[in-house]
Amino acid sequence: MEYILQTDNLSKVYGTKTVLDHVSIHVPKKSIYGLVGKNGAGKTTLMRIICGLTQQSEGSYTLLGKTNEDAVRNNMGMLIEKPGIYEHMTALENLRYFSLLFGIPSRDHPKILEMVGLQNAGKKKASQFSLGMKQRLGIAISLLGNPEFLILDVECSPSQTVYAGV
Repeated sequence: MEYILQTDNLSKVYGTKTVLDHVSIHVPKKSIYGLVGKNGAGKTTLMRIICGLTQQSEGSYTLLGKTNEDAVRNNMGMLIEKPGIYEHMTALENLRYFSLLFGIPSRDHPKILEMVGLQNAGKKKASQFSLGMKQRLGIAISLLGNPEFLILDVECSPSQTVYAGV
């Protein structure tokens, strides 16, 4: 079986506190994989390591068949904790801005906004969005460039469901 992500005994220690303790997972290609656990279980820390936002203390991982290489992250989208959006811009303006920033062609913006349910946001500035709309805009930004691997770390209540057709 081919895996898009494999971790081998990943650990993260801050001072004397172990926040990630020898985690080994294998995520098959073309799968949806969820991490469920209590606050403080290490879910976000694991995702931050995979995204290259923090360094592991021990262990290793491969992503898209490569070992911890920044270049592989060009084929991944991510939303860790809360979306970094520009509130003085509309949803479409945010997508255009991040496309320019990431060097991604901007031909699919209306389609991406439709996938996350923001096609009718119009000229409304992101500062006027609800929390759910801001999260969906963050997901839209993570979908720019049609990533091969997508990490979403969003907080949802049991009554909320996030849909994104990839």
